[in-house]
Amino acid sequence: MLSWWEVIFNPSMPYRLTHMLIASGLTVAFLVAGLSAYRYLRGERGRGVMAALKTGVFLAALMIPLQIFVGDMHGLNTLKHQPAKLAAIEGIWHTEKDVPLLLFALPNAETRSNDYAIGVPQLGSLILTHTWGGEIKGLNEFAQHPPVAKVFWSFRVMVGMGMLMLLASWLGAWQLKRRGEVSRGLARLLVWMTFSGWIATLAGWFVTEIGRQPWLVTGILTTAQAAGRPPRRCCSPR
Repeated sequence: MLSWWEVIFNPSMPYRLTHMLIASGLTVAFLVAGLSAYRYLRGERGRGVMAALKTGVFLAALMIPLQIFVGDMHGLNTLKHQPAKLAAIEGIWHTEKDVPLLLFALPNAETRSNDYAIGVPQLGSLILTHTWGGEIKGLNEFAQHPPVAKVFWSFRVMVGMGMLMLLASWLGAWQLKRRGEVSRGLARLLVWMTFSGWIATLAGWFVTEIGRQPWLVTGILTTAQAAGRPPRRCCSPR
């Protein structure tokens, strides 16, 4: 790879760009919904407050299913072009078929296995390959791979936050559509979730940037190789 354009417009670029644009919209939607819900709990039910609350909730309710679809497509792309990252995301140490979807595990780098794993049989293969029993390459297939625990848990923070956002926005949309208002319990939840989009986005970038290690350009250029030394005079003691 000698072209800068090949680096920028790489195979993951369309999915990553779309995923990030939607994430930005969701971040704003929950910020608006959370601040509006705070005013709502203080008894402010004016036209402006209700319009902002509805905008945030309905926008999130519409965008999250789209985000899930784009994320699924991004996952298939990652399986093809960054298989080590995907193996770290799912905590898969050995190449196997009928891969479970791990809901909880403590990846152990010393034993190269997962402690206290809880998973749903075969669901991992179905989600990752769109086939029952699909084969996934394990981390042991790669001479170099990212730190597993950080990637594994960052991904689950992102997905867990996304599922909570889906639940809150759909419940809010249903209540607003049916009654024109939301319950105080849901309003409190929306307040607590004011910065949920930011947290999910940050966790997603942890997955992206830690998950590609040790590579800057996968299989071609490592992060260490790309890090240049500063001029000696800029850092030498005076």
